[in-house]
Amino acid sequence: MVAIDNNLKIPLTSADHQWVKTIALQSGCQGEKLQRLIKNLLAVRAIAHWLEIYGIDYDEGESYSRQPPIHLGETVADLYLPNLGRLECRGIGHQEEEIYFGAESWQDRLGYAVVEISEDLRQGEIFGFLESFTAEIVPKQQLQPIEGLFRVIATAEQASMVLAPVEVVQNAVNRVTDVIQTWVERVTTTTWQLGTEQWVPQLIPVRSLGTVERIIDKFQGAKDEATKQRLIITLGELATENDQPQAIAKLVEIIDGTNNEDTRWLAAGTLARIDAKHPQAVHSVTKTIAHDLALGQIPLTLTVSLMPRGDHTIAGLITLQPLQSTQTLPAGLALALLTTDDQLIDSIGVGEEEQGGKNLLKMSLEIDPGSDFRIRVSLGELAVTEDIHL
Repeated sequence: MVAIDNNLKIPLTSADHQWVKTIALQSGCQGEKLQRLIKNLLAVRAIAHWLEIYGIDYDEGESYSRQPPIHLGETVADLYLPNLGRLECRGIGHQEEEIYFGAESWQDRLGYAVVEISEDLRQGEIFGFLESFTAEIVPKQQLQPIEGLFRVIATAEQASMVLAPVEVVQNAVNRVTDVIQTWVERVTTTTWQLGTEQWVPQLIPVRSLGTVERIIDKFQGAKDEATKQRLIITLGELATENDQPQAIAKLVEIIDGTNNEDTRWLAAGTLARIDAKHPQAVHSVTKTIAHDLALGQIPLTLTVSLMPRGDHTIAGLITLQPLQSTQTLPAGLALALLTTDDQLIDSIGVGEEEQGGKNLLKMSLEIDPGSDFRIRVSLGELAVTEDIHL
């Protein structure tokens, strides 16, 4: 799991301050309690902006924190997420090492988000998250990365909409797809290019079946993954403008229903070839690297492929292969996944005994939206790094 939090900084606008001022003045709070209320309400606004970034709905009108009288007797700073529950927010100063959660906020909460408020009250830094705790005073170092909130929200959505699971999953997929597409648009204006070769068929299509309708019928009798994968490839090869809706519907059904990751990736990649803008399609970017590693006549293609999931996470696939299919990877070549401060997450390489026989390095990962990580390709002491900021 890649979940590296960079403590996103959220500007607090004049409208935010006016919202806080209105509630604070009507609350009747004074002194230290008033100062604490102001920070907590500013934290509510910062978290609201953070939720907006990821398209997560909230309703301030239904939040307890919007009711001024409640603050005189209770320490409450919640943000209501429709049909899901209440997210309790806390604002702290830079020097504060502990967070207080009164007993009134222990029930009916999805979780607890903590925001560090700047001294001038103009910025909130999303600091961390707790799903639960066992004491009123929580040390700051116990906070988890804010990305954990995505899983809590996904679980709450599935529990609250049992009668409409398709809508739950589709909403989650759409939100994650927006994150992926924004990233792809950003990086393809620099050194990356859109990648399509990753999903060009490698198996032989079953063209003798003739029509998309006949191919779809054949899936019912396909008992092994290799047969299903050949049928998926054929579906992508033969789909025309007239029968694309049928092909897309079948591919989506496979993506949602299969337990085989290779089959899911192939179906989502084939979907990308038919309809690149479909929310469940794979999005890939690629770049060629060679000179920095002194590889001479062996240019390498580095590809990052991303696929949205219904639990608010992103499935990632990183591949490294020779640009020419007839070439192989040199011995000693390594592909590594790291945090942005160079902590190793995973690695794979070409051993000396594999020289002349290996033409692909592949690494799978699961990513939370908002995560940052680093890819490193190395050969001996030479290395190329790519920072990924989702």
